[in-house]
Amino acid sequence: MAGEVKKKIKPGSIEVHPEELAIVVNYEVQEVQAGTQQILSREQTNKKITVKSLNEKTNVTQLAQEIVEKCKLIHPSKTGLVEDLLVQLQQRQAGPPSPQGKKQQAPQATAKQKQQQQRRINRMEPDPEEAAEMRARQQMQASQIFKVQAKQYEQAYLDDLDNYIEDLYEEDMSKKVKATGMIGQLFRNTENFENLLSHETLLQTLARLMREDMKKSIDLCINVVSVFFSISNFSQFHQIIMDNQIGALTMDLIDLEIKRTEHRAAEEGISPAMVAQKALDAATGAVQLHDREKKLLALIQKQDRLLYICFYMLLNLAEDVGVERKMKKKNIVVYLVKMLDRSNVELLILATTFLKKLSIYKENKEKMAECKIVDKLAKFVPVRNDVLLMSVLRLLHNLSFDVQLRDDMVKNGLIPKAVELISVERFKPVVLGLLYHISMDDKYKSMFTYTECIPRLYEMLTKVQDLRNTPELIALAVNLTQNPRNAEIMCENDRFDRLIRRAFHTCDELAFKVMRNLSQQENINVKRRFGPYVEQLVQLLKAPDVTAELFVEVLGTLANLCLPEFDFLNLVRRHDLLRFLATYAQPGAVDDDILLEVVMFVGVLCNEGTAPLLVDSGLVNTLFILMGEKKEDDEFVLQIAFSFNRFLMFDETRSALLNNTQVVFYLVDLLNNTQ
Repeated sequence: MAGEVKKKIKPGSIEVHPEELAIVVNYEVQEVQAGTQQILSREQTNKKITVKSLNEKTNVTQLAQEIVEKCKLIHPSKTGLVEDLLVQLQQRQAGPPSPQGKKQQAPQATAKQKQQQQRRINRMEPDPEEAAEMRARQQMQASQIFKVQAKQYEQAYLDDLDNYIEDLYEEDMSKKVKATGMIGQLFRNTENFENLLSHETLLQTLARLMREDMKKSIDLCINVVSVFFSISNFSQFHQIIMDNQIGALTMDLIDLEIKRTEHRAAEEGISPAMVAQKALDAATGAVQLHDREKKLLALIQKQDRLLYICFYMLLNLAEDVGVERKMKKKNIVVYLVKMLDRSNVELLILATTFLKKLSIYKENKEKMAECKIVDKLAKFVPVRNDVLLMSVLRLLHNLSFDVQLRDDMVKNGLIPKAVELISVERFKPVVLGLLYHISMDDKYKSMFTYTECIPRLYEMLTKVQDLRNTPELIALAVNLTQNPRNAEIMCENDRFDRLIRRAFHTCDELAFKVMRNLSQQENINVKRRFGPYVEQLVQLLKAPDVTAELFVEVLGTLANLCLPEFDFLNLVRRHDLLRFLATYAQPGAVDDDILLEVVMFVGVLCNEGTAPLLVDSGLVNTLFILMGEKKEDDEFVLQIAFSFNRFLMFDETRSALLNNTQVVFYLVDLLNNTQ
């Protein structure tokens, strides 16, 4: 009857009970008008499944299967999820302390959680060993700077501190410079910190001296900044530096030195990079430096030392986010980007490291974009120094989250440059991550076609044991195989056969994501490569131990294989495929992503031979009911309409659709829908 109301059950999420040893199955009870399939009411409820017998020796896999078989609210495709929830309960049960009073241990991670942790650990960031090496390298560079300064003076002694402080008040600049150099020596020994930091006027006097005389002597500035740099290596003393306004003074000093460099370049037409290049040429005997060039080189080297100590101290102070914000307001980003025009390798490494730290904030990235940072970084890809190259690549990876900066990278030819670095193991994760971000833009996917990227990805896909440990690799492969030409290259020669055989061997849903992308290409020759493997795909689809994730990818692949010459009738008969699909096609039986692929696959299977079987299976009527359920979902409506189009091509399905449903009214209603 038209007015009859039916009740429908729509399964929802499954979760562990927060307190009891039980699993909670959420579901929705719907009251539906029989004729129109209009939902009149909804009621959210749940069912608790207690598992009192669960202990550390329980066979979780078997128990999960028993629960799914007995509970009609849980679809067989959810068996893997139930198993994961049982493992969580098992670990939670083992958690409380023993009678002996031992501390409760944290539950061990499941296999999936361990894989996720493994993916996160140190993929883009330096590992602890590398970070320690970088820190040691930076400290070594600072020590070298101090040694260069110390060569000008004799040994300093703590007992002579008062004499050094008196010399700070002399008019003679050379005495001030020497005094600051001697005090700097004392601060290099942490055993002297207690006496030096407790002195009433020492730090205030040094700060005043820097404020008043920073323009008069670069050696004085190096010595004074080196004192506060030594203090900045210890977080507990950072407030002392801030109290003396050394951070702001250092920023002013950096600004002064940059302006001096720019003025010199404008007046004499020579930059630090040009002088450095000429010095390299002179070292090989190609040219000789004139006296003026020698003086410029010495000045630039001294300036590099000062800038290094200044930025290193600021990097230490930037541990405090509040201090970092103050630096941003005083243009730290602009100053650091200007350092990329210099040639001192250690200063470049420090600048890119600092910029990477700052680049996590949107406003800093925007300022970097204004400063044309990518134009400056592009010349370092590649560069002979691996430490600098890695630092540049990590910075570029952070910047590549921004659309405008990705555009700048492509304009600077970074795609082929980065592809060449994929084969270098230490750079691989960062480079793959960088290329993945670039590949997110459809307009750039085709640019990978003209590089060696696809062949190299193919080699890695066939060699990597677990794709979950290389998320950047699979993400890049999935993105690039959406492009028709890239997909064709991936299928050239025996590549396709090796890829799909490996996917079957590993049963890895990530590998099947790539295969699914290949199957959706319009090129019929690519689709035909799947022909010999269709039956194997169906067998995998029906395997009892198939995971929900793998099920979706395999089903999605099959749903793309509209092959006119393929014998779908025999396939359907051999595997009772329509009855199998009918169990998944019921509204609410499975997640929408699976249900959508079922709809698409039914449309693919419909031909003259399978049409009578489709009618007998009830799928024609099921899809009509589904149209009413999903009428607000455009993707579902589109795919169901495609299946209806296929049904209307053949007598049996056409008759069933037109005589037993109100499909015409639905389709007309859709045509009138302007939303």
